[in-house]
Amino acid sequence: MVIALCGYMGSGKSTLGKMLAKKLAFDFVDLDGYIEEKENMSIPQIFANYGEAYFRQCEHSALSSFLNANNTVLSLGGGVPIADENKKLLKGMFVVYIDSSFEDCYKRIKTTDRPIVKQKNKSELEKHYNDRVVHYKKVANLTVYGNNLKKMTEQIVQFVKEKI
Repeated sequence: MVIALCGYMGSGKSTLGKMLAKKLAFDFVDLDGYIEEKENMSIPQIFANYGEAYFRQCEHSALSSFLNANNTVLSLGGGVPIADENKKLLKGMFVVYIDSSFEDCYKRIKTTDRPIVKQKNKSELEKHYNDRVVHYKKVANLTVYGNNLKKMTEQIVQFVKEKI
């Protein structure tokens, strides 16, 4: 089973993913980290050297490689659920949408070196957030709310145990 965590940048996917993997005794993989390792460069470097279209191809390829994984919690990049070809792959995984408010996400990302954050002001990022939320809701098998990581972990574990 692959549990794929989706949500906007700064929603807590990586932090929650590590907690969830530990609780379930699953492996944890951050898809962006996996891509950085495969490409031997950071996400900002990939964007700068090859552009967003190339990065999105890397995302799709990386996601494909986890389709048949077992006992894995996968933290997805914020743009993964947008592409239709990725939506098809996500149907083979258990997808959890972490529904964090824009303000909470913005507090966490505003000083980062993420390419999209550097290109947009706060109101543009909020529109970007709102555009993406629609896609996250479409792919999710479960939605968890808020900032209480322990509570969200428990919700996901309970839901997964009931479904297995």
